[in-house]
Amino acid sequence: RDVPVDATGGIDHVADPKLAGDANGAVELMHRLANSELVEQVFVRHAFRYWLGRNESLGDAASLQAAHRAYRASDGSMRELIVAILTSDSFLYRAITTNDHAQAP
Repeated sequence: RDVPVDATGGIDHVADPKLAGDANGAVELMHRLANSELVEQVFVRHAFRYWLGRNESLGDAASLQAAHRAYRASDGSMRELIVAILTSDSFLYRAITTNDHAQAP
């Protein structure tokens, strides 16, 4: 059967209007996502959660904003993002829990 593949798709119900709408294939969708500041912020937030081992709180806003600025200023360097997170006040002054001591060698 020679049926053409329908590779169209779309994004609905998203806060960034530049992301919303139909996309004609994966490449168009990828470019739209790659050029979104909202997607960058989500990526930075998930990196923050990974490296700190917890969800962010209101007190982490300045650290998250600084990490996002470092990521953008470095043209999306993962290294610079990690450096920004690991040198942030949120990381340097994090609370050590009882479980953290139990896992230490």
